[in-house]
Amino acid sequence: MDIKTIMPIKFELVETAPLFHELLNLRRTVGRPSIGVELADVQALFWVSIRLSDNAEMEHAGAGVAKSNLLATACVYGNKPGHLAIEDFIVLPEYQSYGLAKIMLERVMDFVDGHASSGTCISITAHGESERLCSEYGFQYAPCANLGPNLLKIVA
Repeated sequence: MDIKTIMPIKFELVETAPLFHELLNLRRTVGRPSIGVELADVQALFWVSIRLSDNAEMEHAGAGVAKSNLLATACVYGNKPGHLAIEDFIVLPEYQSYGLAKIMLERVMDFVDGHASSGTCISITAHGESERLCSEYGFQYAPCANLGPNLLKIVA
């Protein structure tokens, strides 16, 4: 029987977009397409990224020259009136049990709360544990999930 031991990691939360190739690699790792990535830095209102800050952990994870220290990212777009979209809400699979999604979503929602007026629709695509986490922040399943984000929240 394999027992997964969660070791503490040292990371830093930064309010910057990942580099283009880092975002492509992160998306590829979790099985997301690269469509629209070239517009990510141009239209985003806010980015948050989580990076390993411990060199020993980076070596252990194999994050040398060929790999990035990027563990997770999320961004907020506001390209339509009355709508904010949380995109690229991604945590590397091997770091999903460290609470990074919660830390990141909390920071993103702080930004959204400061920029959304009453009646603003906020959308996000999340699955599994991330979907459960988003429901704690008031997101609900969207009936047309096959056409885009699967969770929505209307700011009161």
